[in-house]
Amino acid sequence: MPRAALAFTAYLLITIAATWPLTRGLGHDVPWDLGDPLLVMWILAWDCEQLLRILGGDLSRIAGFFDANIFHPVPLTLAYSEHLIAQAVQILPVYALTGNPILSYNLLFLSTWVLSGFGMYLLVRELTGSAIAGFVAGLMFAFAPYRVPQSGHLHVLSSQWMPFVLFGLRRYFDSRRHVPLAGAALALVLQSLSSGYYLLFFSPMAAAFALWEIGSRKLWRDGRVWRDLSLAGVCVAVLVLPFLLPYAAMRQ
Repeated sequence: MPRAALAFTAYLLITIAATWPLTRGLGHDVPWDLGDPLLVMWILAWDCEQLLRILGGDLSRIAGFFDANIFHPVPLTLAYSEHLIAQAVQILPVYALTGNPILSYNLLFLSTWVLSGFGMYLLVRELTGSAIAGFVAGLMFAFAPYRVPQSGHLHVLSSQWMPFVLFGLRRYFDSRRHVPLAGAALALVLQSLSSGYYLLFFSPMAAAFALWEIGSRKLWRDGRVWRDLSLAGVCVAVLVLPFLLPYAAMRQ
């Protein structure tokens, strides 16, 4: 078995052990408390129902996506909290098959720990060439003590796409291939749509990482690099901006 697969399996087993006995009741048990997790389950269910209807051909749901079924007739009520569209897309197949928001939430909850560890493993292994260093870094990132008090806040736990962004950027600068850059852009979209906090906090850090790579490699005059990064940035903005407009409209 490849080392990456072993690392992923190890993070999965550690997550199951650390959150036990959650895996025994994935379809009916609620982790941490009955506050924010229930709110998040409602948001995920709303998002998934709208996405399923849009995929079924009801395009009118796009215009009313943020007009959630609370506080009628007030519009844009989904924007009272995180929209969690990235998590909804991630879990949509499970929700479509089961219609179970508790199961959907729990699988997302567990995935934040596993993917955080695996993403950091890939990044640090890429930076250092050491699988051991990567594995330890993954453990430190995924199971950092500060994450435990945030266990009731899925959007705060959903930091797993950060290392994938930096991993893709690093691979791009090493190879100049477009596939890693596209992966980094996709991961940045997912991270930005997973949490408004991380949209504000992490996006500048991703740009700073790219600039650091450009500076350390003396690529300031490389037109192709600037073109590629600019195109990737525009694509990210085009995909993220529509989900910010309802929040700006609600402020009015």
